Amino acid sequence: MIAYNKTWLANLRLQDEVEIDVQQGNITPDEFIAIQPKYLVGFYTPNLFVRIGLFLLTCVIVLFGDGMLSLMAASGHIVDGFGWLFFLGLLSYAGLEIIVNNNNHYRSGVDDASLFITQCLFIAGFAIMLSKNDGDSHYLSLSGLIFLLTLYFSIRFTDMLSAAIACISFFALIFFTWTKIVPGLSTVPFVMMLVTGGVYWLAQICGNRKELINYNTSLTIVKLVSLLAFYASGNYYIIQTLSAEMTGKTDPVPFGMIFWIWTILLPFAYIAFGIKKKDAVLLRVGLLLIATAVITFRTYYHVLPVDTALTIAGTLVLGIVYGVTKYLKTPKHGFTRAEPDTINSLDHLKIESLIVAETISHAPTAPVNDGVKFGGGDFGGGGSSGDF
Repeated sequence: MIAYNKTWLANLRLQDEVEIDVQQGNITPDEFIAIQPKYLVGFYTPNLFVRIGLFLLTCVIVLFGDGMLSLMAASGHIVDGFGWLFFLGLLSYAGLEIIVNNNNHYRSGVDDASLFITQCLFIAGFAIMLSKNDGDSHYLSLSGLIFLLTLYFSIRFTDMLSAAIACISFFALIFFTWTKIVPGLSTVPFVMMLVTGGVYWLAQICGNRKELINYNTSLTIVKLVSLLAFYASGNYYIIQTLSAEMTGKTDPVPFGMIFWIWTILLPFAYIAFGIKKKDAVLLRVGLLLIATAVITFRTYYHVLPVDTALTIAGTLVLGIVYGVTKYLKTPKHGFTRAEPDTINSLDHLKIESLIVAETISHAPTAPVNDGVKFGGGDFGGGGSSGDF
């Protein structure tokens, strides 16, 4: 299902791991050079600045091309409906498949832009197609279609933005479905807590499966969105705002004390579990949500001026960071403040064993001309072009 060459993806992860070992001095550059030709990567992946430039250039080219096609077809009155947007979306998608499969683009900026434009065209077409529907049925159908669309693209192209949109649209689908089945908001927060927590748990399980290693970054985004949505499901301000919009009343929220406890204490629970489970995502989200909790409290209780409240929140966050840093100066239960040795896990792949196998056991005793010429390459890990 995945569009990219899985062998090249595995080789790219391996090269990233070995390059980190070179930077840390665990292996020599010569050993690194000996490994490269045995694990080639044929993707075209330029550096970040070139990728941004290609993204912008591709957007301009596609928009001009779509504009010219639309002008040419305007006389036939076929561009007035949503069908034309679907047609343009299919053209962009066809170009995306050609770029990925024939030209081996991977995070080059061209494929990123093509994927982004394709999804925008389809989503705009869905919105126009469903705009005649009334009430929640419009949002319910739209969120369902967006979820299916972005889920496909996130699976096909392992795209993080698509994964985030798919996760958000799925939560929206559950929200509108439940409010249609059970009128009112009395049970919605608890349902959303269960759903968002369940998605996080499922993403955590999937992240530990070796066959899904190509989706690690997308699953991390899903976990991040799920944690934020889990907190938002019980945030007092969000619940009261939704209640006021749906009922037109500003009455106190039922079970308000529960939601206030949730709003204030959940960020600290994130931090605690982040430290316990050695999960940087939980830890960072918890630190971020402390400020959100303070702002929520300040919205209803004007105890302090805004600048003073934010100063206190910032001081609290800095104090927690300082305390955790001091606590982890000496590693505790495998958790430390030091930078990780690797960016992505390779399921405990023994890099040292690989180096021995590839550079010692196969090292020739005399110079041999095997036709492989080194030098002139521009390998750079995650931003490599695949040329050695």
